[in-house]
Parts: sequence; C-alpha cells; structure tokens
Amino acid sequence: IALGKPGEITADELLNNADAAMYAAKDNGRHTACLFSPKSAQLIKERLQLRQEVFSALERRQFVLFYQPQISAANGAVVGAEALLRWKHPTLGFIPPSKFIPVAERTGLINEVGGWVLERACQDVLTWRRAGLGELVVAVNVSPVQFRRDDIEREVSNALTLWHLPGTALELELTESLLVADAQHVSELLQRLHGIGVKFAIDDFGTGYSN
Repeated sequence: IALGKPGEITADELLNNADAAMYAAKDNGRHTACLFSPKSAQLIKERLQLRQEVFSALERRQFVLFYQPQISAANGAVVGAEALLRWKHPTLGFIPPSKFIPVAERTGLINEVGGWVLERACQDVLTWRRAGLGELVVAVNVSPVQFRRDDIEREVSNALTLWHLPGTALELELTESLLVADAQHVSELLQRLHGIGVKFAIDDFGTGYSN
C-alpha cells in the first residue's frame, strides 16, 4: 500500500512506492499487506543494486569456492569435502551466501551460479584425485530453484563428463523443503542420478520439517 496526497507525489513515484510496499509484504509472508515507508524503499534499492552486482560477479569471476573437509567417524580419514560458495566483492570483501543466494534465487541467476559451482567443484576434486589424495568425494549444495529445472540432470552429467569423473565422485546436498514439496518428481530424478553413481545428503537435517 502506497499513500500520497495529490500534488505531493508523481504517478511514477507512487508506483515505485507501491512496488516497495509489495516486496516488503512478500518478505513478511503471504496474505499480508504493508504500508510504504522510506525504509522499505531503501531495502528495495539495495536489493536491485545487489541483483546487478550478483550478475556482474558471475561475469567477472568474483565467486570462489572454499572447502570443508569431510572426516570418516570410523578412522578419522578425510573422505571428501563440501564446497562452500563465497563472493569476493572488490570493495566489500567476502560476502556470505545468506546475503546473495536469496537474490540469485529470486532473479533466476542461481541457475548460472549453481552451474558454475558444479563444474568448478568437479574440476577441483579431479585435481585432488590426480594428486594422490584418494577417491575423494565433493559435496555441492543445490538450490531448490536450480534442482527443479528440467536440465539439472544434464548439468550434472556434463560436469562429470567434462572432468572425466565417475558419478561416485559427486554428492548433492538437498534441502528438506525440496524433498517434501514435489516428492514424486524429485524421487524420479534422484533415481536417475543415483543410477550413474551420484550420492545425496539432506542439508541442515533436523532444522526444518524433521525438527
């Protein structure tokens, strides 16, 4: 809801304010309404700016992957690593995923970002294997938005083929919400990926539906 007295605000300003209020309402969940405020307008401005910067970050190769070792509880050996995406902003430094992933998901850029992560993670695990570190597995978080695309199966297959890796070298981490929301479609896709050796894990298990 955007309020304004005749003569005090132009039609364009009123529409922009209404957009700001709408996005604020969406952030608060469905079936709600919000009044426009300068604070909500500033948030929308920052979001639009961040959206453009996320797009530029992909083009300028500002995204980097860090890796968290996965340790076997049985013998303490390193059996793999989880890929952690970070954005190395030229002026703000490292920006955590909680800041830019929601923006990437809302704008559809998560598909391009996720595709890059898959390929880079496969490239790195091949490097480790060739260095004699054993049959390590790399785990990659997959956004629900990305996983619902029809070509996610092709992207996984292409990344493995590009770096001459078996499916057993890759583990996909999925959210509980994805598994619950579209169980039949997801189950069929998981079965096909499992058929080429890909492993799966539930990301942050116990914090969502299974809490």
